[in-house]
Amino acid sequence: MSSHDNINFDIIDDHAEDHAKHATEKSVQASTPQFAMKQMTVQEKVTEYLKTHTPCIYILTPCYGGQCFVNYVHCLLASLDLFRTLGIELKIEFCKNDSLVSRARNNLVARAMSNPKMTHFIFIDADISWDPLDIVKLMLSDKQIVGGIYPLKHYEWKDLIVDKSDPTNTNVIQSWIAKKKQSQFKDIISDEAIIQQKLLKYNVNYLSSTLEIDQNLAEVRHLATGFMMVKRDVILKMGKGFPSTKYTDDVQFLQPHENEYAYALFDCGVEDGHYLSEDWLFCDRWRKMGGRIFIDVSISLTHTGTEDYRGCYISSLI
Repeated sequence: MSSHDNINFDIIDDHAEDHAKHATEKSVQASTPQFAMKQMTVQEKVTEYLKTHTPCIYILTPCYGGQCFVNYVHCLLASLDLFRTLGIELKIEFCKNDSLVSRARNNLVARAMSNPKMTHFIFIDADISWDPLDIVKLMLSDKQIVGGIYPLKHYEWKDLIVDKSDPTNTNVIQSWIAKKKQSQFKDIISDEAIIQQKLLKYNVNYLSSTLEIDQNLAEVRHLATGFMMVKRDVILKMGKGFPSTKYTDDVQFLQPHENEYAYALFDCGVEDGHYLSEDWLFCDRWRKMGGRIFIDVSISLTHTGTEDYRGCYISSLI
């Protein structure tokens, strides 16, 4: 996990919808948007996208113990309704009772890949809540790997005591509220919400000390699998690039024909002295092949634990 304390945020397109505010007041000329009509509705954007694409998206969820949180289920049902309305095929696969989450992820990917119609899969963990439009936004981004950032399941209470950016500041809460009121989110995020959200840390690793945001998207080093969308082509390329990861499922999850796509691309391992989780190692492997990984900073996700940690990644950029 990377802290935001030493990160500078530069907005490449200061006219993009719902983007985060950058640390300085510098603005750069807007880049060409994916959709020329800035005021297009979601339905219009999807209609335009469907003229050249035939998406079939799989939601993949490992759920050890066969359990999903109620908030997750509500979001899942709402997503099914939305995609039915939009005319986009949305399928769901669960893997229950596999205590090895990396194997569960790889087996889920193999099952989704066995459907030749599948164009994208998105990992959504069973303790995540989202807006169904978030999945649409990731699809419309047309990136190979893209996702949303969710908070870790604890509060950094010490951040109320010391302002890391200004040790002389004796009222951290008031400074957070003041910054919010000076930002474009002054009428969108409440004072109470900004306090809660600033106490959260987010599961992401950056490429450098500057995060460049263009059309709500920013390139990063590592993206967690809790809300990660991957295009089919990524798995095909990585299977060829890492042939030693090929395996045959021996826990009776996959059907024989589904083993064709069984690659342990999501696996734990040690790289350069660091013990990497399955999502970090997957990202490293893709980047070694010349791939890029993006986040959508406009997506706000909730991570449920002993309570609901209601994240708003944009708030961390204020």
